[in-house]
Amino acid sequence: MKIYQFSKIAARSFPTIADLNNPWIFQSDVALVVNVSQNYSAIVADIIESKGITYLHIPLDEEVEDVGWDNLVRIVMTLLEYDREGKRMIVHCDFGQHRSRLVIEAFHYAKFGEHFIDHYKGYDNHLIYDCKSGHLPPLDGVEYILRKLNETQEDSNQ
Repeated sequence: MKIYQFSKIAARSFPTIADLNNPWIFQSDVALVVNVSQNYSAIVADIIESKGITYLHIPLDEEVEDVGWDNLVRIVMTLLEYDREGKRMIVHCDFGQHRSRLVIEAFHYAKFGEHFIDHYKGYDNHLIYDCKSGHLPPLDGVEYILRKLNETQEDSNQ
């Protein structure tokens, strides 16, 4: 599990039932779990929701032409909303090494307008890697849209 300091957010692997009962992983104030894996477990979803936690399954693909740009935007908008409310969030994929970190790095960019450094395959982070590798739209367009997501949400909150 990778815990970030810029927000109450963590990236992790697909949770096991034992993980779901671990108070160090699923702290009492977790409000949102986003599953970006193609895999889905109704049992895991039910246990998470029984704890009063919102569970979203919004899958991204791995290493394909479009990993799921529209889904990534939808997830970042949701993370920005929960972050503004100071709520704890977990994003998971299968192993917590690519897609979950990509999502959190996109969220970081939307929130701050700068890239979070987490080197991946010779690039500064997973978001830059996916843009430069053709798995997402070109980086300058992605950056523009991510900045606009935050501005749009800030305007709607005023």
